[in-house]
Amino acid sequence: MAVQEALRILVVAFLLNWIWEATHAAAYVESTGPFLYRLRHCLPMAGTDAVWTLALWALVTALWWGADGQVRSGVALAALGSATAIVVEWAALAEGRWTYNALMPIVPIVGVGLWPVAQMTILPVITVWLAGVRPTRLPPSDPTGRLV
Repeated sequence: MAVQEALRILVVAFLLNWIWEATHAAAYVESTGPFLYRLRHCLPMAGTDAVWTLALWALVTALWWGADGQVRSGVALAALGSATAIVVEWAALAEGRWTYNALMPIVPIVGVGLWPVAQMTILPVITVWLAGVRPTRLPPSDPTGRLV
């Protein structure tokens, strides 16, 4: 992945996640307050989410590529984002890092908030699309796995 692509992903991901975080922050006990307060409060989370999005994209482009790479990459990115969001939410709730209030719908079976799972399912895909980044092809290899 080129540095320019990584920077575009980081900038777009930061902006999208900042807006998302500030909007759904009211569903957490720790961050209720006026919207302008939530905008300021959510800056660090948006930065973390931007780096998270970049890491997801780097992993997906390293694993999935081919003629239909864009479609497969988008699906893989959404699935990986969703799975990692569930794990992060489980850990954060278990450690008491945040608490949901009545505004947070809970995903049945997994028992975590819908908004953070939706965020990391949807926003990484929108981010790479808006950033204009496409999956890169890996060098070809022979059947033994050696690069040619």
